[in-house]
Amino acid sequence: MSKTNRLDWSKHITLMNERIKHFQANPGQEQLEAVIAELQAYADAARSGGIEIPARFTVN
Repeated sequence: MSKTNRLDWSKHITLMNERIKHFQANPGQEQLEAVIAELQAYADAARSGGIEIPARFTVN
């Protein structure tokens, strides 16, 4: 995996985690839909090969 791909993957995970935290702090339909949409987009990208998911992720 290239450094660029790793950076893109890391940014995407950070965004998903922020949406999940926002939902946990303020549960509501709008936040839930945002989390589901983000997770669905990530899953679709993984299925189509648009994002390379490392077998193991280590934070530096």
